[in-house]
Amino acid sequence: MYYLPQTQVISLTTITRQRYLPVPGQVLVNVGDRVEPTTPVARAILPGEYRILNVASALGVRESDADKYLVKKVGQQVKKGERIAVRRGLFFPRVCRAPADGFIAASGGGRVLLETLSPLYEVLAHLKGRVVSLRPNYGVVIETVGALVEGLWGTGGESLGVIKVLTESADEPLDAEKLTTEFGGAVIVGGLTADKAALKQAVHIEARGMVLGSLDASLRAMAADLPFPLIVTEGMGRIPMAGPIFDLLKEYDGSEASLSGKTSTRWGVVRPEIIIPQVGKSAPPSQEPRLLPPDIGLTVRIISQPYQGAVGVITDLPYWPQEVDSGARLKVARVDLGDEGVVSVPLANLELLRM
Repeated sequence: MYYLPQTQVISLTTITRQRYLPVPGQVLVNVGDRVEPTTPVARAILPGEYRILNVASALGVRESDADKYLVKKVGQQVKKGERIAVRRGLFFPRVCRAPADGFIAASGGGRVLLETLSPLYEVLAHLKGRVVSLRPNYGVVIETVGALVEGLWGTGGESLGVIKVLTESADEPLDAEKLTTEFGGAVIVGGLTADKAALKQAVHIEARGMVLGSLDASLRAMAADLPFPLIVTEGMGRIPMAGPIFDLLKEYDGSEASLSGKTSTRWGVVRPEIIIPQVGKSAPPSQEPRLLPPDIGLTVRIISQPYQGAVGVITDLPYWPQEVDSGARLKVARVDLGDEGVVSVPLANLELLRM
């Protein structure tokens, strides 16, 4: 049995997300507490890193002589830039300095082992919602009601901002001229794609995130260096944003959204996502996405050329394999694309849109 991959594009649903520390720490909230996206829910001090400092080389002395030049002993705390060892010279001293705050953990053989200090690590709620359960010493599960859109590819971490849709249609590119300073601090939505100038302008106005239908593959490295999350809903190239996704984001234009650009295709798939909390509204309980076989009446998105990004409804599932453009014979579905008519698409090139 073949099951369709799927993307969630839901206007109103119940969403739960885990917010956990990577190491044991302190949970700061209780079950039932209301939280804002910027509310700290857990904190911990992460283990420090170890750095080996070659004192003998820095001072220009033999390894056996390095210890006598130390001005900091094992167990002592040092600040970044502070002198660990000094050798007085005829004209100027030679110095070995701490590259970071930390403690002298050990010394010997002309070297010093520095254990660096880690800053306090905090996990924020990321969502406006309610704490529904705790995992002692690690974090919480937060529940909210709102819209959920999954992207296909993303980069960057997490962010928060007000959605601003700056194109009139799903097939309109996002031009730099549209990114004026009035949209600073917003989550910018464009229909088709954006060029290098638009990405630079988004940084200039201090946007909090971007959501695009597609992105030229040559801009992936630039996107990875952006100071905010960037989410692509369709893939690389010049592909219009799927109509249902664009319409949903248009519906919530002006609403606050929580973005995550985190993407992983291994060890548990992680999709980039946009969550738009709607406080005070009710929705049915969240349901884990179920694997579904192709069936007549399902809304699907085509994920390959020549109809990549198009959304339609399955109207027929021929029993026997059909010949496709490549000459191969494959199982296909007949998909009604509306004005573009009914097309035959290999099942492997379809994705279920869960709406």
